Amino acid sequence: MTIATPMQLDAAPLPHVDQAFATPSAPKATEHSLPQLQIVPHSAADSLPQDMADRIAIVFAAGKFSETAAVCAKLLNSFPTSATLWTTLGMCHQKRGTLNEALTCLNRATELAPQTAAPHIGMADVYIKQRRFDVADVHFEIALRLEPKNVVALNNFANFKVNSGRPDQAVPLLERATVEMPDTALLQYNLANALRSLSRHSEARAQYERALDLKPDLHEARGNLGQLLYLDQDYEAAIFQFDQLLLVNPTDDRAQAYRLHAKAMLNDFSWVAEYEQHRRHLGLRGSAVSPFTTLVMEDNPDLLRVRTQAYASTVFPPQPESTISFLRPEARPQRLKIGYFSSDFHNHATMHLLGGLLRAHDQSRFDIHAFSYGPDRQDTQRALVEANVSRFYDLRNLSDHELVERARAQELDIAIDLKGYTGNNRCAIFGQRLAPVQISYLGYPGTLGTPMMDYIITDSVVSPAGSERHFEEHLIRLPHSYQPNDNQRQIAPRQFTRADCGLPEDGFVFCCFNNGYKITPREFDIWMRLLTAVEGSVLWLMSGGAAAEANLRREAESRGVDSGRLHFAERLPHGEHLARQKVADLFLDTFAVNAHTTCSDALWAGLPVLTLPGQQFSARVAASLLSALNLPELIAKNEADYEARALKLAQEPDALLALRTAVARNRRTAPLFDTRRYTLSLEAALDTAFETWRLGQAPAHLTLSAPHGAKEQSQTTAERKTSVAAA
Repeated sequence: MTIATPMQLDAAPLPHVDQAFATPSAPKATEHSLPQLQIVPHSAADSLPQDMADRIAIVFAAGKFSETAAVCAKLLNSFPTSATLWTTLGMCHQKRGTLNEALTCLNRATELAPQTAAPHIGMADVYIKQRRFDVADVHFEIALRLEPKNVVALNNFANFKVNSGRPDQAVPLLERATVEMPDTALLQYNLANALRSLSRHSEARAQYERALDLKPDLHEARGNLGQLLYLDQDYEAAIFQFDQLLLVNPTDDRAQAYRLHAKAMLNDFSWVAEYEQHRRHLGLRGSAVSPFTTLVMEDNPDLLRVRTQAYASTVFPPQPESTISFLRPEARPQRLKIGYFSSDFHNHATMHLLGGLLRAHDQSRFDIHAFSYGPDRQDTQRALVEANVSRFYDLRNLSDHELVERARAQELDIAIDLKGYTGNNRCAIFGQRLAPVQISYLGYPGTLGTPMMDYIITDSVVSPAGSERHFEEHLIRLPHSYQPNDNQRQIAPRQFTRADCGLPEDGFVFCCFNNGYKITPREFDIWMRLLTAVEGSVLWLMSGGAAAEANLRREAESRGVDSGRLHFAERLPHGEHLARQKVADLFLDTFAVNAHTTCSDALWAGLPVLTLPGQQFSARVAASLLSALNLPELIAKNEADYEARALKLAQEPDALLALRTAVARNRRTAPLFDTRRYTLSLEAALDTAFETWRLGQAPAHLTLSAPHGAKEQSQTTAERKTSVAAA
């Protein structure tokens, strides 16, 4: 999720770099009870009469740029030395996109009024549109040198700095502006946006609330406050803000989607019936919605793809004819240069999976680069990444434009996005083409809905034959599972007891450590019937907070189950979380969005996972992992079979013991946790994708077979290649 765009004091907002969430179009400045702010504050020294200047400013502020330009051009016959007219005419050209004409007019204004800031502010806006960002910086600096208290310059320069990845430099500018105009809601709102970009959430919340106190109908501030509350896991307060937005605009699908997702995070099952009222149009009638928020709402890959395509059009807007060209080499380079892009190169679920792959990459054939735009966290997983890549780039303070330029400068052969539409993503940069081959991988379970991604890494379980229509990308099906695993992940040596975990010493322990939003009435009904059927059994869940726990306890009671049979686990460091899972008996998976990394965690810890595969990618991941662990008996055929298998394992200790033994045995021998074998397959996929491009061929669906001799430590290049067939 991201903030809505910052607002300019002259009318139009600058585009924001991240499109994961945006509230309705930003109102014009005049709708925020601002004093009249024209581009050039009219001075007595200007030859244009004051009453004429006032009328022109009103027409300009109304957005009638063609009409304003015509009036200015006519008046220049009588007042050719009016800096007001030249500046306003220049800004009209800027609004209409005739940028060279705008610069001509604004340059003339600077000649006529060399000590006035406004023409320089206008020129900075023009240079931003021309993507000449260094020159824009210079003109903002000149404007503030001339008029240090000019609120328009302070605000717009700050917005430019936020959008170019420099929120730390924007905050003092906006603080100066709020001193000059303390009761201006728009300035408080923009300051809140800058603070939020720096993760100074408590301060940002206070500024959003201040903006809303000044102007309760500043909907952008309310939407961003709702998002911030959501990110801070204050879901009830977030829902209140989204409810207020929907009272004003019931068709605001983005607010609706986040509201429903927040309810799911609280395990408030009322979202299910409410979603049914909106499902036919949600994200399709005007405002696109983040597809991540709708994954759990319905296992319908066709509908999901349509919603995703609508959303992708906001993230990847049509690009002008690209001037970027990539020279096709006559042969494969000795080392293919691979760029992984993520905000999660630290102790994060993605790195728990990916760390082994980075360690196992054949450095003689692949030159691995990690592009990080996430927080600077010096932990064990960050150290693992830095130790196993050729170069690590900390780019968290760069704008999208700067990040693209830095990536292109490395002349990558393949660029891989590890985020998709998950939080803190910057997948929009792939819309500007970072490398000749671009691949979506691991972070987001589904299509990104754009042809800007050439491929997506998947497998034949999550993406079976016939599922190609659910993807905009071409499928690269790996031979076992699409998901990598690190066979050196450490499980803490601590031996947890049930008492340590707050569980009863006796009785069967069903568990599910998925995030709470994945739990829907479909699963919960079955789980409660299992508790009823298995005397003394309990259900062990990951805590989603007091409100979520209370909602689930209430749902249990409504199904005739003592709510005391639900137990909730607090979060622990990763190694300890793996270790404590050994005290559970059976992991019960969720349906529309399975356990993903969580499934691998449980299996690595030796805990069997029972799943029911659905239709969409996110609903088939656990089946993929279990297939790669050679445990098809844990993949149910339907809901009745899922319930029957769980009941059998709970009532037949020998069957459960045999299954746990199989998990322990297979984790050492099956493909799922064979990091080297997996790496060989992925490297073959990268080779094939690059070779397809090098030969001038269009991307096609690919299915890879398993590498031969994967456990051999010494192999020739030819032996490393896997066979590839066009699907």
